[in-house]
Amino acid sequence: MELRVNAGALDFGACRPSLIVCAGALLTIGLHLAFSGLYGYQRDELYFIACAQHLAWGYVDQPPLIAAIVKLSLRLFGDTLGALRILPALAAGTLVGLTGYLTNRLGGGLYATAAAMIGVALAPFDLAVGSLLTMNAFEPLLWLMLTLLVFAQLETPRPWRWVAIGVVVGVGVLNKWSMAMYALSLVAGMAFSPARRAVLVPGLGLAAAIATAIAAPNIAWQALHGWPQLQVVHNAALAKNERVPVLVFLIEQLPLMNPFCAPLWIAGLYALLNSRRYAGFALAYGVLVVAELLLHGKVYYVAPIYPGLIAAGAVAVEAMTIRRAGYRAGLIAAIVVAGFAIMPLATPALPLPALLGYQHALDVRTVKMEDHPVGLVPQQFADQLGWNDLEITIARAVAMLSPAERRSAAILTGDYGQAAALDFLGRRDHLPPAISGHNQYYLWGPRGEHAAVVAVGLSRAVLAREYRSIEQVGEYRSLYVLPQNSNLPIYLCRRPRMPLTRYWRHLRDYL
Repeated sequence: MELRVNAGALDFGACRPSLIVCAGALLTIGLHLAFSGLYGYQRDELYFIACAQHLAWGYVDQPPLIAAIVKLSLRLFGDTLGALRILPALAAGTLVGLTGYLTNRLGGGLYATAAAMIGVALAPFDLAVGSLLTMNAFEPLLWLMLTLLVFAQLETPRPWRWVAIGVVVGVGVLNKWSMAMYALSLVAGMAFSPARRAVLVPGLGLAAAIATAIAAPNIAWQALHGWPQLQVVHNAALAKNERVPVLVFLIEQLPLMNPFCAPLWIAGLYALLNSRRYAGFALAYGVLVVAELLLHGKVYYVAPIYPGLIAAGAVAVEAMTIRRAGYRAGLIAAIVVAGFAIMPLATPALPLPALLGYQHALDVRTVKMEDHPVGLVPQQFADQLGWNDLEITIARAVAMLSPAERRSAAILTGDYGQAAALDFLGRRDHLPPAISGHNQYYLWGPRGEHAAVVAVGLSRAVLAREYRSIEQVGEYRSLYVLPQNSNLPIYLCRRPRMPLTRYWRHLRDYL
């Protein structure tokens, strides 16, 4: 079967989306908004709120776009939990809509379009990222936009599309550097495919130049600061990311995208690989997998490519099952049942007590992304819990400071999540500013000199190098956070041995 794109329809605006595409997108948005406020602010969301108060062309551990998006979200919708989740829900809905759109343009009918949209909407990865305001919420959408443009360009070349491709890649890099890896994988895949002559043309250089120009401010920022993001990636690969064998990496793609969705994306790989025009896209998938294995990337780093594979696979499955209505219905039913079964473990869909009980029947904590002990709940939920209790515990410690000490105090934390949570939630108790040596907080510095600090998440031995007086005044505990983030002593530290600005470099932690 030869897949074929209606390229004229991919000149956006030339064709009105079908009713099913719009309905699928709206239902997906509603699904995400329905559960958006069930738990709490996520660790990275709090961090990006902090970054939004310090807009820059770069940060230690991410490009600048997410901070700008969060700033826009705060201005438009406010800072409540539900408001913060509006933009990722819209991104998730748009992703599902564009998946249906691509399926239709590849020649898919009603069944293929519905199957592809349901597969993406109920994929655990897409459910998870669509419920949080992070870079990952926009990454699959940007990758799919690039896929749409490349497919259309292969079908009917248009000079303006190289400009659009360059813009999408550049904006994608400003969102997450992984876009550059995807773009390079596409070029590599196309270079070894029969379609190489349509891609290796001067227009590709134009697209690369535009993408580079858009990303240039972030590249310059990184260079001026010693390439800290490369240090973070290197350190994470060595000390944080879970290293998995090749076979495990491949097997764990199945629960990541819904096990019963595998027939769609595997069929998509096969159909694309046997297509003279689009074989490069299937080869790009292989390049991505190999690259992530070599770089010790996390299992989900290749997940944003799947909507394109699912769209192509849905068309192939539809063509192969014209006279097999039972198989068609069974496949969609299996995707739906599995999707809703896994949903409470991917996005906040159950109250916490119900989730704990549900895990006895279906537990995904064995699918680990990072190398550390697991707790009672999966990490994606553990990172949304316990922040209010931490703020209350720290507020009690701050109350022990004298009025004079409090005027110049700070809260010293071990990681950016703790610092960002205390900066954001501590407003209600007028807590001192939070400081940390972790990632971007390190570059923001100690915010002056402090006669006393309240410290959490650092060992007494580390604190003793800077403070002569260290008194434990409390302990933060939570049943539901990761074990490494619980049972943390709270210290009051006084009588610094040297100015904190001099000692600050010893606290740097790029991870």
